[in-house]
Amino acid sequence: MLSENLINTSQNFHVNPSLKCGETLVDDDDIYDDEDEYCFPINFHVTLPEEYGEMKLRFGSRDKCSGVLLPSEEKVSKEDLESGGLNDPFFFQPGFYLEAKTGFQVWPGSRLMAEAFICMTDNDAMKDYQKNLNGLRILEVGSGIGFAGTLLASCGASVLLSDLPVLVEHGISSNIRRNAKIEKSTIPPKAENFFGDIELTNIGGGWASAAVLDWFKPASDQLQNQTLSSIDVIIGCDCMFIRKIVEPLLNTVSTIFEQSAANNPKFLFTFQHRNMRGVFTQFEELLNLIQDRDWEMKCVAWRRIAVEDDGEQNLYLFEVTPS
Repeated sequence: MLSENLINTSQNFHVNPSLKCGETLVDDDDIYDDEDEYCFPINFHVTLPEEYGEMKLRFGSRDKCSGVLLPSEEKVSKEDLESGGLNDPFFFQPGFYLEAKTGFQVWPGSRLMAEAFICMTDNDAMKDYQKNLNGLRILEVGSGIGFAGTLLASCGASVLLSDLPVLVEHGISSNIRRNAKIEKSTIPPKAENFFGDIELTNIGGGWASAAVLDWFKPASDQLQNQTLSSIDVIIGCDCMFIRKIVEPLLNTVSTIFEQSAANNPKFLFTFQHRNMRGVFTQFEELLNLIQDRDWEMKCVAWRRIAVEDDGEQNLYLFEVTPS
């Protein structure tokens, strides 16, 4: 069980309907910007709250989302998806492990992360993030298809979305292009310095780009020094569920904490309880690994979610601060 000093009932945050999500099967009218690009079978779409101009974003997804949508929101049935003969085009690509396979769909933590930044108006822990979102320099680790990071960029942040090569090439980059702003704004110096010579895209009020970041390799060998030293926030959604990848991810976070120390960086991540204890990371293990590094951790928000084939589970959003 979670320690009582990490969670309380006031942090229970239900899904906010002002952020409208849904999914549909891709049809012949859907336009892809590259004829050779893999055509995903599902469009996951989101409409931002009124204060963000009700901007609409869409994302190609390989599989239906799990535990994300409200009963009233548009969803694809398993039968409709399977009737199309769901084949895996990336199965034989190097590095296509379970963590890559699950990255091609949307998970509940991405929605909770997005709502924490733009919908939690009464959450004291998120007020500073919300107030400073415009221009905030964010590194997203384990971005999957790029839902959370792209959404935060559309709301004014400068976001570098990162993951394994197969996801960057076939998921994140294409979804960033799908949501690109037609009439581009001028790149602010702070964002330009953060991204360095990485190609970036104007989305809504902010900027986004994609980069490969393999946690089993040194971050300094993969990202530019000016990027590593100018990160304000690291975010990670549903990316610590497999035991073998937790320590490498925390090592990557530790490197960024050191390189960006002048910015007082924070690490915000979501964690979902899962039933298969032999396969998935348990909270007690994760808490011990973080405490061993003398980092401070607090729960920002949590909610109950219904996950297909796994029943009801608790989903948490934590903030980690280096000592």
